[in-house]
Amino acid sequence: MKTNAIHNHENTRTIIGPLAQGAAIGAAAGVAGKYLIPLTAEEKKSDEYIKISRKVQEQKNAYNFRTQKYINSLMAKDKRSLAEDEFIKMFDGAVEGQKIKPSKIKTAINNIVEKNPNELFEFKRICKNSSDVAEQTAKQFMSAYNLITKHIRPLTFFIATGAIIGGAVALINDALKVKK
Repeated sequence: MKTNAIHNHENTRTIIGPLAQGAAIGAAAGVAGKYLIPLTAEEKKSDEYIKISRKVQEQKNAYNFRTQKYINSLMAKDKRSLAEDEFIKMFDGAVEGQKIKPSKIKTAINNIVEKNPNELFEFKRICKNSSDVAEQTAKQFMSAYNLITKHIRPLTFFIATGAIIGGAVALINDALKVKK
């Protein structure tokens, strides 16, 4: 036989457990949201972000270590085509950050057309491959910089917002539960 005090205690429910659980899940979602939410227009309009993205675009088309690495891979071949030789010659004497002048490209194209016009397509392919490598590197750098920009976001805002939303969802869920 149960006493009345024990019987009443068994029937009472507390919201503290579900509320705390909902807030904890919401806070964890808030931390994940800090990195999953894309950059806002305001973040992309900041002076630092604009400066960095312009610098990346400038360096993408300039002679640098990536270009030298690509040239070294061409130079390592035992037999090089005329197109590869002309591509390598375009960068003779180039220094870090220097852009190749259009006159050098035209000279290379003219040399290829004079000696073997069939290799013009290969020259264009080599130039495109070099540009693709530079483009891919620029995208990787901007992706990393976007992550850094997201890391700068205030963590407390995302934790608090997530905890409040998670707690509210837990309260609504508990209120909607049907008593048995």
